[in-house]
Amino acid sequence: MKVLMRGVHLDLTESLRDYANRHLVDPLAKYIEDDASEIEIALVDTNGPKGGLDQECRVTVRMAGFSGMHVTETSETIFQSIDAARDTLERVIKKTIEKRRDVAANGLPEDVRF
Repeated sequence: MKVLMRGVHLDLTESLRDYANRHLVDPLAKYIEDDASEIEIALVDTNGPKGGLDQECRVTVRMAGFSGMHVTETSETIFQSIDAARDTLERVIKKTIEKRRDVAANGLPEDVRF
């Protein structure tokens, strides 16, 4: 799995990179097993030093055989944004994989058949 991480208007320190790897990449790795997959993470400070709800974590996951999944979470701290993005992505990935299993096991629904 390929991981691309960048900071926008934010210094991407080693500790922030480690936090994102431990709390975002590692939990998602159990769902993403192949080497062709890619996780693109953008950590963004939209308002700069003004403060407020402006710390964003934008994550795009691309897995072989699935359409790309994108999540943007905003909160007061970048750490809260990373955790919220992880929770949302876990739900989306589980739901997407479960849909794939249902179609594989039961076939397409009657109204979708050609």
